[in-house]
Amino acid sequence: MLDNAAVESRREFVREVTKLKLWYAWRLQKHDGLDFETAAATRVGIRELTVFGGNRDHVNPEDTAGWCRVLDELGALYGGHSADTTSKAIEDEGLALLWPHLTPCFEHDAAETTRWVAGSFGCFKYEYRSFYAEPDSADHLTLHVRNAYQPDSPFQHVPEMARSLQEIAACAAQERPDVACVQCATWLNSLPPFAKLFPPSWTDTSLPGAPGNHTGWWGQFMNRRGGFHARNAREFRSTARFPYEHRMCRCPISDLQEHLRGLASSA
Repeated sequence: MLDNAAVESRREFVREVTKLKLWYAWRLQKHDGLDFETAAATRVGIRELTVFGGNRDHVNPEDTAGWCRVLDELGALYGGHSADTTSKAIEDEGLALLWPHLTPCFEHDAAETTRWVAGSFGCFKYEYRSFYAEPDSADHLTLHVRNAYQPDSPFQHVPEMARSLQEIAACAAQERPDVACVQCATWLNSLPPFAKLFPPSWTDTSLPGAPGNHTGWWGQFMNRRGGFHARNAREFRSTARFPYEHRMCRCPISDLQEHLRGLASSA
């Protein structure tokens, strides 16, 4: 049965991160000359939160025309407030415009997180794909991350996270012995407790990710409960810089395994 607290956390997150994204699009327009449609598509990722997101087959899957209508309305809203010196009206009116397209997704998205964790290795899932910075490179063991321990912080469960990584490395050795490197692209690579799960070669090869509209950047505004991370958002609004940079890291799988054995022996 779906936890009501999870749905309420999702509601809080979507409401507040939508306002934050509307503010950021306003700021990009004001200071960088980026029109709203471009900002929405490449930097803030509003569509993914709505019923028009392509991964939601229960309502309006890939309804391009429907999303275009919403986008036109939002564009007109930004045009009507182009002289405003604050983003308050855009945030309030933009959220009201988007809300009917956001609310049907709360339960679905909370349930999807539960399903993701049920099919994961703790906080991690994996696939095989080329290095993010080199699309034609050999396949890498590629990690994806979510908090499997809500409402705890995952960093209250570092031994479990390390064991999950060991299990994934063992699976990869069986499935794809030809794959030599592991990679992950996320804002978490800028967070020391996460980086400590990996060997020095992980951070030594770190590369900045391109600006984007995905959770590799925006995931830092979700707190450990799945709600909104207000402190990170306040810093973002104050500086107009993401508190944590999205970074691409990789290392040999053998380095990771050796590092994890060291963590286990010192625990």
